[in-house]
Amino acid sequence: MSESSPARSTSPVHPMPMKRQPPLPKGELDTLRPHVVNLSGGKFSSTGAFATTKKDVDAIFATHLPAFAAEHSGVVPVVFYAHGGLVDEQSGLRIAQTQVDWWKSNGVYPIHFVWETSLAGAITSAVGDWAQGRRGWLDEAKDRVLELAARFGQGQSIWGQMKRSAEAASAGDGGARYVAEALGAYCTAHPGTISVHAVGHSAGSIFHSFFLPVVLKAGVPVVETLSLLAPAVRTDVFEKQIVPLVGHGVESLALFTMTEKLERDDTCLGAYGKSLLYLVRASFEPEEFSPILGLEECLRADPVLAKLFGLSGVSGSPGAGGAADIVWSKTTSGSLTSRSTSTSHGGFDNDIPTMDSVARRVTGSSRIQSFPVTRDLGDELWPVPGPAAPRPAGTHHALCVGINAYPSGDALYGCVADAEAWATQFAAAGFAVRTLLDAEATRQNILLGLLDLVASSVAGDVLAFQYAGHGTYVDDLDGDEAEAGNAEKKYDEALCPIDFREGNLIIDDDLGEIFDQLPDGVSLTAFFDSCHSGDGQRRLQLQPADVADLSAASAPHGRRARFIIPDEATSKNYRAKRGTPARAGKRALAREVLFSACKPTEVAYETGGHGDFTVAASLLVVPSANRLTNGEFLARVREAFSSQPRQNPDFNGPRAAKSRIFLAPLAGAGAGGGGAPAESAMGAGSASVGSIPDAITALLDAAAAGGGASGAAGGVGGIGPLAPAGPGNGAVAGSREADAATRALAAAAFLRAAADFIDG
Repeated sequence: MSESSPARSTSPVHPMPMKRQPPLPKGELDTLRPHVVNLSGGKFSSTGAFATTKKDVDAIFATHLPAFAAEHSGVVPVVFYAHGGLVDEQSGLRIAQTQVDWWKSNGVYPIHFVWETSLAGAITSAVGDWAQGRRGWLDEAKDRVLELAARFGQGQSIWGQMKRSAEAASAGDGGARYVAEALGAYCTAHPGTISVHAVGHSAGSIFHSFFLPVVLKAGVPVVETLSLLAPAVRTDVFEKQIVPLVGHGVESLALFTMTEKLERDDTCLGAYGKSLLYLVRASFEPEEFSPILGLEECLRADPVLAKLFGLSGVSGSPGAGGAADIVWSKTTSGSLTSRSTSTSHGGFDNDIPTMDSVARRVTGSSRIQSFPVTRDLGDELWPVPGPAAPRPAGTHHALCVGINAYPSGDALYGCVADAEAWATQFAAAGFAVRTLLDAEATRQNILLGLLDLVASSVAGDVLAFQYAGHGTYVDDLDGDEAEAGNAEKKYDEALCPIDFREGNLIIDDDLGEIFDQLPDGVSLTAFFDSCHSGDGQRRLQLQPADVADLSAASAPHGRRARFIIPDEATSKNYRAKRGTPARAGKRALAREVLFSACKPTEVAYETGGHGDFTVAASLLVVPSANRLTNGEFLARVREAFSSQPRQNPDFNGPRAAKSRIFLAPLAGAGAGGGGAPAESAMGAGSASVGSIPDAITALLDAAAAGGGASGAAGGVGGIGPLAPAGPGNGAVAGSREADAATRALAAAAFLRAAADFIDG
């Protein structure tokens, strides 16, 4: 990433260190060996503090379990415990250490799967300083910003890897599958001597959703009880894997979770104002806002699950009449097997009423040794948020993106130069500018950079976002492009980051989600020099057949369309990463303004080392900023294209925004709320029209006078690099401003004519 002036970093910083517990001594680890199966990536773990081999599992069923059963009369309960996804290996081992002696004191033989998920540290590292509360967010927007930061960052890939590990453990040569087969063999050899039970906390519900079907197929006659604590499994996975087994292999199912109110009162990541399950739902699954089993609102909205748990219409009421039990926290009275008082997602496995209720279900007895008092480790999972940095109002920030180095024959030649040209002009107009060029311009970096631009703004700020690169279209997966009475195939418009062939496209919905976080009083203007960059209605009007021959390779620096027809591999990768999202619903009232290089029925071109739109528009930034309206700026850009109708720049945004002053603070949103006149809102360091340097002035004069190519120096066919505007020289008379704007327009027309000449 390059910067033309000091600006905020878009790269996640290392979070504040979290408290770490010391490793367990070797002697204590040895006592856990008969009760712990350690997995990594679904396979037996051969590294770290605790390794597990097939011989260790064989010893459990050949030696340790038979010895325990011999010491206890009757049927011995065997419980398989899967911890949540936040803990690392040491924390998983400590959970086992806390529980093993307690289970054994109640006549239960425990086997703990420690599956080395360590999501807390991974998620915190992925979200970085977003988790530390150091942005200038409004409180009501903070949660959504964190959700978007996690979704556009590494949250989805981290969670996806954890889910793959959970599934792999019970598949093929997975460690949990080996355990299931050994358990099945034991049940066959020793019928009627043990009963099988399962407990899963949070992501442990995902683990058991794949483990229990394998257990039953391996010859275990029945799983007597399944207790899920704050389960993080998707409802569709649960309905496919577990629901058919309830009463047909899984004899008793109980779900312990918080009411919707308590879920929304919980916190995680040090800054997120709801429980982890809400973050999972909004950020970690491919389909945004996927239903999660542990959330009350998802249970009640699903007819299958509402019936299964016998849910009434009253929030938090006990389930009655269903085939399975649900225990809402807080429940402190009634059946001794249905109590829970946890008020945090991570607290269920430390909550005495919850764990005692589970033990009573497993043992079938009300007389148990109560769960020991333990320290809640929840506070150690997340960093402590730092203080919010003060943020002055009325600042100007811009993000400029340019991509030439597309792989596989998709290369462009003018986009990096475009981004640098826009950055130069924005800097001259008083903006702090960041650029993302070529390899830096991944989907993640672009979206997080834009989110940072928006989320750290305050009323009175002026923001600009510029993109030069390929545009494309993709299948509309959530149906938000559909229109009443129109069954025609619909598409989402998309920008192509450097990694777009991997399915990492930026669709209009992504941009809309970020733009919807704009605080009141913040102005954002976008400039897209690409095809299908958004038309305000999010509707693709240019069909694939119309442009089938426009993206073919051409000679370097010749005319080239900034348009990609997506191939099947790219589309497949995109669909796999997006899943099948639910309908997004309507956007909030759009406040951003977008100047696009062409109409939705046209194609954006680059010629002679620059985008045609950039050539026409970027040189007008300084003469127009804080002086012309958005509509007047558009008119002057369009004049440069008047000699050729193939590409017509467009304005997208609220109708009233056309009369706003170009790149000026919104009326009434200045520092202190006074709403300084737009014409005087630029800072002392901003440039005026008269700041155009001598080289550009000579070019403008030559162009205005019809001087032709003799007035331009360097570059292909007389098109030189778009030069920077120099330092300001104070106030300039209105006639001088008008003259400079006219000359800038003439220069754009001249450069456009030169491009046409090159095109031949």
